[in-house]
Amino acid sequence: MRDSKTRAFDDPAWAWSGFEPSSGRRFDLSAAAHLHRRAGFAASWSVLARDVADGPAAAVDRLLAGSPQSLDGSPAAEFEATMDSMAAQLSTSAALTDLQALWLYRMIFTPHPLRERMTLFWHNHFATSMAKVKSAGLMQRQIDLLRVHALGNFRQFLGAIGKDPAMLLWLDSTSNRKAKPNENYAREVMELFTLGRGHYQEKDIQEAARAFTGWFVIKDQFKEVARQHDDGTKTVLGETGKWEGDHVPAILLKQPACAEFLCKKLFRGFISETQPPPNALIAALARAFRESDYQIKVPVRMILRSNLFFDPAVRRRRVKSPVEFAVGTIRALEITNPTIQASALAEACGRMGQSLLAPPSVAGWEGGADWINSTAMLARDNLALGLLSNQDQALGQRLDPAALAAKHKFTRRDERARFFLDLLVQDAFEPKAREPIVQAATAKTVDDDAATRNAVRLILTAPEYQLA
Repeated sequence: MRDSKTRAFDDPAWAWSGFEPSSGRRFDLSAAAHLHRRAGFAASWSVLARDVADGPAAAVDRLLAGSPQSLDGSPAAEFEATMDSMAAQLSTSAALTDLQALWLYRMIFTPHPLRERMTLFWHNHFATSMAKVKSAGLMQRQIDLLRVHALGNFRQFLGAIGKDPAMLLWLDSTSNRKAKPNENYAREVMELFTLGRGHYQEKDIQEAARAFTGWFVIKDQFKEVARQHDDGTKTVLGETGKWEGDHVPAILLKQPACAEFLCKKLFRGFISETQPPPNALIAALARAFRESDYQIKVPVRMILRSNLFFDPAVRRRRVKSPVEFAVGTIRALEITNPTIQASALAEACGRMGQSLLAPPSVAGWEGGADWINSTAMLARDNLALGLLSNQDQALGQRLDPAALAAKHKFTRRDERARFFLDLLVQDAFEPKAREPIVQAATAKTVDDDAATRNAVRLILTAPEYQLA
């Protein structure tokens, strides 16, 4: 019989079947933590314990639906309304750090971590930067748009993003005139947003660009200017007609490559950055996506409930992005009342290599090994030290590790070590790697508080903790 790792990737029927716990394949603390690392931003001890008790189906359903209450204790609808109101009040000249801070605060307290996680996913997919858009209001409206469609219908999403003012400015669509079509959006919508290289010709880009002529941003609003639209016949990906911009998404979505391209990105985000998925594995996921008429929840649910997702072979096969590292640490360690200064966290994420709303290019952040160069790792260590500090006024002075452990009934020093290992890394460490953590927590040369902080510091700065 084939081993689990081989079967996980080479048997699509088994891989995408719903995971059912058994004596040999348990839904334990490690599995529950894996789910929250990938589908959210990590979870507190009480959430992990609840999900282990309730099982994988209930845990995934909760993530897909969101919780009734945010981490600040307010009802979910009230929290979302407050966040939306604060976003709407941002002036068009607001600083980039203000936008980043508001979003990070929302990620920390959100009752719907999967939706925020997917909003971040789409921000990297439809990568747009404040550096060129130069309007906080338009950038915030784009993030709001990503959130609305994050788990919705990709057909509607693609149509909406093409008319988003920030996107139009970012890809120079406002210079897309009948006399001289601009090909930037037409190129990126095929190469980066739907099909990938090799599934279109230069002529398809040129013809699609003609279809998009006449789309402009006037006074920060999307406007169609009929006199600037080329109303002639165009042929895009083999389909001929007097196409307008609204017709192009449907043509793209008809291509088999579209669902496959998107599912490969979902695979990379939820399953593995290091294991290339076999074509048969992606084909099965893409088929379900197409048959649902591109409902994003369908492949997401299929992934999160699957044997493949819960197979130990795929755990820690992704590097946490700086935002995942930062927000996940704060949520897991319950640094919420009071919480850190979100603006300081935004600056820390930038130093770690991920400045929200300012991706490095139209292709977004590469991720993977790019997140863990020497400069980025030093910045990660500094953030961990800041969170554990009693002196750092912006990031520290909020976390009492010993008190957190005691809250969950772990009071002895050795129990605290086990608590933080199980909360933060579960089965990631080999037994010998756990020994320094226990030794730090039980050191007699320092007091309880210092010993516990030292143990947590060792975990947060360990290579294993950087992996999702």
